Amino acid sequence: MSQLFEEFKKPKLADWKKLTEKELKGTDIDQLDLWLKSDGFQAKPAYFREETQKLPMYGHTIRPLRFDGQNNDWLICSDVRVEDMQDANSEILHKLSMGASALTIDLNGHDFARDDFDVLFDGVVVDAIAVSFANAYNALRFQSDYFAWTEKNDFGAENLMGGFWFENLNADLATAIIAENDRHAFGAIGLDCQQFYTKGANISQQLGTTLAWGNELVNGLRKNGISFEQVSDNIGFSLAIGNSFLPEIAKFRLMRFLWARVMQQHGASSKRWKTWIHAQTGERHLSSMDTPVNLLRENAMAMSAVMGGIDSLTVNPFRQDEPELADRMAINTQHLMKEEARLHQVIDPSAGSYYVEHLTDILGKKAWDFFLQVEERGGYSACAADGFLEDEFAKSDQAYYDEVERLERILVGTNKFPSPFEESNDKVEEE
Repeated sequence: MSQLFEEFKKPKLADWKKLTEKELKGTDIDQLDLWLKSDGFQAKPAYFREETQKLPMYGHTIRPLRFDGQNNDWLICSDVRVEDMQDANSEILHKLSMGASALTIDLNGHDFARDDFDVLFDGVVVDAIAVSFANAYNALRFQSDYFAWTEKNDFGAENLMGGFWFENLNADLATAIIAENDRHAFGAIGLDCQQFYTKGANISQQLGTTLAWGNELVNGLRKNGISFEQVSDNIGFSLAIGNSFLPEIAKFRLMRFLWARVMQQHGASSKRWKTWIHAQTGERHLSSMDTPVNLLRENAMAMSAVMGGIDSLTVNPFRQDEPELADRMAINTQHLMKEEARLHQVIDPSAGSYYVEHLTDILGKKAWDFFLQVEERGGYSACAADGFLEDEFAKSDQAYYDEVERLERILVGTNKFPSPFEESNDKVEEE
């Protein structure tokens, strides 16, 4: 047997490239443009072990950067928007009955009274799930009232999970919220960075801007006396999931690696490099002309985030006219990934993949360069105020839509293979 295998010559990297170029009729493999202008990066069609082993991050996994490094589990999250308290309570109970283990409640600017908690959470065991809030009228007062209500109803403070998501947040408010929060599992501060994706930012721009916002907030918190332990326990990030499967895997892996680098440069010990990462399927790539295909697209989106190692995940309903069906499919998509695909049991499942490792390296350098560019211009707030970020995102956004219109970028159900059974729409996509 051993003599048989000795007859096969082990191929070298140069041999593989030579064969590939022959199949491509002389085209240099390194000159192939696989990724488009709006992607913001270029990568080869294939990578090999000899190349991959030279990467500085090769052999590193996200395991030590997760709060639970024993598996790849995540919370199944669903959104609830508060219009009417009783209706919101019914929706909460229904989604929990379908297996959601986390909720993001959009408070819709509602000025809560303490009695409202009794209606909103009637029949809900809030210390058995993660409950996060967005668009609070007064986040600091709401947190105080929420904690008072949970204590009144004998919910264990040490078991409260969740926090607040902010699209705008300064260090002073963040300091006050963290200082008021003595519940370790209640993360308090979440930076909603999905807005960068919605405005058209490509992956490296999303990551670089997210790092800049987080870095600015850490600077302010440290000046206000907040410890690295409190920073690590209280700050999390929410990122949208795009439709480029392999780069999105790299994006979520990178968020942990790059945030660890930011915290390291602040002087935090390795125990404080961890952060909570929430992912939500992006709506920018959804089809308005063939809504059923959105269900398939979001399945791939969700899988890329899970393989990238997120902590919680929201899959958006694939259509609005059938909320019961859409919500059930959104939650069951995650149940399938756990109960049947068993993706929650494999830590960093994409680690070691030659292609994902190279995308991690390529996108990581691009993201860090954009982060440094923002820092050199005065930081996140300065770049948001002077229009720099808006302009950069708009360039990527315009390039993306130009590619769609020229059929360089295919969106199934939109500019190719549309459904003949749904009404068309003059716009290429609806945000």
